[in-house]
Amino acid sequence: MAFSPTRYLLAATISSALPTVTLAAEQTESSSDTDSVRLDSVQVQGEEAPLTEISTDKLLRVPGSGNDPLGAIDSLPGVVFANGNRSEPAVRGSSPEDNAYYVDFLPVGYIFHLDTSSILNDNVVKDFTLEAAAFGPHYNNATGAVIDADSRLPYQDRGQTVIDVSLLKAGIFVENQVSDDQAFYFSARQSLFQYYIENFLDEEDFEFTQVPEFYDYQGKYSWRISDSESLTFQVIGARDKGAVLFAEDSDTVLQDPGLEGGIRFEQFFNTQGLVWDKLYSSGMTHKIGISQLEEKFAFGIGADNRIDVKVNSYHLRSQFTYPLNYDHELQWGLQYKEAQTGYNGRFSAPNCDGFDPDCRIVDGTDTLSGKGKPVIKTWYANLADAWSVTPYWTLTPGVLISTDDYTDQNFTEPRLNSRWEFTPGWAFTSGYGQYHILPDNFGAYTPEFGNPELDQPTADHYELGIENELANDLFWKVEVYYKTLKDIIIGRPGPELYNYDLEQPADLAAYNALPRYTNDADGRAWGMEFFINKNLTDKWYGWLSAAYSRTERKDQLTGDNFRYNYDQPVIINMVSNYQYNKDWQIGFKWRFQSGQLVTPIIGAEFNQTKSDKAGRDVYDPIYADLNSERLKAYHKLDIRADRTFIFKSWEMDFYAEVLNVYGRQNVVDYEYEGDDYSKRNEVTDLPTIISFGIKAKL
Repeated sequence: MAFSPTRYLLAATISSALPTVTLAAEQTESSSDTDSVRLDSVQVQGEEAPLTEISTDKLLRVPGSGNDPLGAIDSLPGVVFANGNRSEPAVRGSSPEDNAYYVDFLPVGYIFHLDTSSILNDNVVKDFTLEAAAFGPHYNNATGAVIDADSRLPYQDRGQTVIDVSLLKAGIFVENQVSDDQAFYFSARQSLFQYYIENFLDEEDFEFTQVPEFYDYQGKYSWRISDSESLTFQVIGARDKGAVLFAEDSDTVLQDPGLEGGIRFEQFFNTQGLVWDKLYSSGMTHKIGISQLEEKFAFGIGADNRIDVKVNSYHLRSQFTYPLNYDHELQWGLQYKEAQTGYNGRFSAPNCDGFDPDCRIVDGTDTLSGKGKPVIKTWYANLADAWSVTPYWTLTPGVLISTDDYTDQNFTEPRLNSRWEFTPGWAFTSGYGQYHILPDNFGAYTPEFGNPELDQPTADHYELGIENELANDLFWKVEVYYKTLKDIIIGRPGPELYNYDLEQPADLAAYNALPRYTNDADGRAWGMEFFINKNLTDKWYGWLSAAYSRTERKDQLTGDNFRYNYDQPVIINMVSNYQYNKDWQIGFKWRFQSGQLVTPIIGAEFNQTKSDKAGRDVYDPIYADLNSERLKAYHKLDIRADRTFIFKSWEMDFYAEVLNVYGRQNVVDYEYEGDDYSKRNEVTDLPTIISFGIKAKL
């Protein structure tokens, strides 16, 4: 479609340029002493973070992150955001849709807003885990990566109120002690750019009928039953929505008349859960959570196409550990999910996926409609043994067993992780696992809109690494990985593959009778990543990651083998922060990545059988081979300065950022003018932007 990515980038452009002011009624504890993030895992630490970890406090100070630790995820190895404007990451060759998301042990609907900011309040974020590949059996329903975020418990010995106000968003955070062993906090935030974003637009081709906006909230009530037992009630939710209407004579409508009527989008989720933690005198621990998750996705495109999906799911998740002896720690858990998926819609459009660049609504060959409310029950059981084979070698074999009553598939998936310190300061690491996923985009499995005979996509992960602690403040690691992806869901290919002439009623009926989706695609991804981390000494710290990778997909129906959309062979991140004096810290982030793959339009031909509602001619674009052109390399430099001002009864943290310091015009896509695609223009990413923020602690 000709809808320009620059329009999707608009909200991010404005948000990065706006100041943030935070007022706190009471000073909170510094996260730098308690929180830390490991390269592939995040753990709480009581002192300086180990060299294998990056503290949450450091991630908050990464230039361009906007004080959002998850906003700095692109500075970690293996993470790609296509076109610079996807809100969710693709990790090590997998699609964003292949990821799983957890917050405080329980599953959530999504974790990033459409402007790429996370749904988590920075006042409570404790840590997050990025499991890039070969993760253990306690995670399920993911063939890509797992992002598992934790928020801290409410403080038992203080109360505070934090008010965030900026042109980007406004929020309130309240925390208080209820009794000696009970406390709570609650936060709520709302975007504000919807009230003024149109003042920045000088665009005649479209108008917002629903200005993009988001909301989120997060709360936790904890009861410390004893020093070894706690009960926590938690709530979290978010909403994103927006709608745009294109002018009748806009390039977008001229190129795809099916978009006349605009695009409408809304998604939200709300979840409530109870988590019980306990440590027994025997050394056994357990975490048991029960939750309810409500999700909604509503999408409309053009005048007549709409899909409404409402999912109510109930989850029981448990995880236990028990030290059998000095050499073995048994880990096991059970999970049950019951999801009621209600859908209702009408659609006339081709099957859009990553295997066909032409996805115009006007090319739909049939009109589908239907509704239903299937109930899907899924069971998971995991078991692992953390086995200290020797004092220097830990081997963790495990298995995940699962089944569901919709696809009637049973999975027994082995997992294996190993770490061998073969000499002081040096270690080999390795991992292997089999994985599957029942996609959240359940429409492909419905009888009205998809194919209920679909299998679940699967993947095998392999990784091998070597790491070395060079000094007390310097650590490096090299890791190689390989993924195979099978039974990828692919849309029905075009009629030319079957030699159908859609002008003939018999051929049209035969083509429309074909399954709209099949499991006829597979893929692979492999790569090597280098990571080096330096902790704070001599007034500075930093890390560097460099990755070389390749991501491929194969369409078994057409025989096409191509580089996948998220294939960016070279990615380099350099992050550093210098303590200039007792007041000022100065940091920078430089990112380099190979250019985005695109499928250019090389011509157009007049289609005598199509016209728009005004009777105007329609041209069909002629595409080059899929993902056959790579754009220029993408790179930019961001810098940031932080200072803390201490006054008699309060203090204030101030930061200033300059994003894309040297004004690199990074090309992220092409857009075409006219109904015949006669002129091609480059779509560029963000220009140089100056921003600042203030956090006052009263």
